[in-house]
Amino acid sequence: MGGLVACLCAFAGGAYGAGETKPKAGAAEGGGRRIMAGDRLNISVREQPDMNRVYAVAGDGSIDVGFAGRVVIAELTADEAARRLESVLEDRYFKEANVTISVANFVEGDVLLTGAVQSPGSIPFRGDSLLTLMEAITRAGGLREDAAGDRVRILRWTPGGSMERQTVEVNVQKMLTTLDFSDDQYLRPRDMIIVPARGLEEGRDEFLALGEVGSPGFHPYVPGLDIIKVVTMVGGLGEFADWSGARILRPRASGEYALVPLNLDRLFGAADMTMNLPVQKGDIFFIPSVRNQVRELVYLLGEVNQRGAVALSSGPQATAARVILSQGGMTQFANPSKVQIQRTAPDGSKKTMLVDVGHILKEGSFEEDVPLQDGDVIIVPEKGLLGL
Repeated sequence: MGGLVACLCAFAGGAYGAGETKPKAGAAEGGGRRIMAGDRLNISVREQPDMNRVYAVAGDGSIDVGFAGRVVIAELTADEAARRLESVLEDRYFKEANVTISVANFVEGDVLLTGAVQSPGSIPFRGDSLLTLMEAITRAGGLREDAAGDRVRILRWTPGGSMERQTVEVNVQKMLTTLDFSDDQYLRPRDMIIVPARGLEEGRDEFLALGEVGSPGFHPYVPGLDIIKVVTMVGGLGEFADWSGARILRPRASGEYALVPLNLDRLFGAADMTMNLPVQKGDIFFIPSVRNQVRELVYLLGEVNQRGAVALSSGPQATAARVILSQGGMTQFANPSKVQIQRTAPDGSKKTMLVDVGHILKEGSFEEDVPLQDGDVIIVPEKGLLGL
């Protein structure tokens, strides 16, 4: 029986020929690829050339357009995003705006597949590729004999920065029986696929561990379970675990999953027991990989206490003076009044801006601080012989 199911899954993986019904919503829906969190976009504004650069789409689906603020564009096509940005600029700043958007780099992130499949694991995936649920199950060797194929779930980040996961439930068994794959689904980077086993109430006496853990999969739930005990039960964390980005996905009555953030650096590094949260039946304990992080970087050089690459935070903290403060401030030999920010435009041209960080810090005038962009180089020069 298991061999037959695997053969049917393999057939499904290659079933979409001419005239066949295509899978439903996902990366390719709606007449063009939809922008996803983690994408990097080339954006050009004809009326404001200094806005022309590469923008990273943040986890909440927005881009930081500098003086225009944050604009949510996830789930739009590139053309739709350009029209939205034009509308924002015309409402606030320009009589007419002409914007073009293209994808510079596509988000990458493994699709995780666990439960009653032959070979649970992860599938490397990039946002400009096409991968369906049936193809993913086929790559995992097909369903096991005890798989509850009528209750396969896809867990997906909810667009717009919500702290929840959207749940898509698919009757894979029906597709295999009828050979009608119209209910197949396009997948996205970082989707989670859960195939429950027959005869077990999902989450009844177990929790699920996914991501960078020693032993991913379902584990027995015991009363009094907490994060420290869970980490021990799952065999510890992997080499590429993002300790500060751990999370619990907790099922709700609506079928969605609420997100509970965890910082294991604080728990195991600083003995902060407030992070040792209780784990409930049916929870998903997820440890992301640092390899999947998408961060904007700036480079801090010169007379500062901590030189090197700095990951930009989103929002008002991503400014020159605040970044210098976050890295331990300047040395006693620094000239804080002549801090340089070197910026490279998409056409390769460079410009240098001078910032009086000393005045900003002395007076608390952070409204005069300069917002930073991905790739900026901040140079804090040394004082001259006369202390200038």
